[in-house]
Amino acid sequence: MPSSKKTDERNELKIRLEELHDQLVKSSHVSAADKDMLGKMVVGVLQLEKVQGEEAQQDIAEAPPEAIDDQGLRDTLEQKSLEYEAQHPKLAFALRQILDILTRMGI
Repeated sequence: MPSSKKTDERNELKIRLEELHDQLVKSSHVSAADKDMLGKMVVGVLQLEKVQGEEAQQDIAEAPPEAIDDQGLRDTLEQKSLEYEAQHPKLAFALRQILDILTRMGI
């Protein structure tokens, strides 16, 4: 993938994560536990993106030990997207957009 496309996807990911954060802050119908968990996932996604970028630049075969489990993160994002579909469609849509970007980035 060309470098400019990677940069565009990273920028889009950061924008979508900010939108997700804003929606979580505004939503009074999402439990505090879910807000906390989704907030931690946002940080996890940012860490994954950083690790993936470093791996690509340094050609490292394995992620560092502190790296987040990307499959577990993806599974949780997908699960929450489905859970929020009926009551929080904007939140569910934001989660699906993030998943789509992560897929395109190979994360």
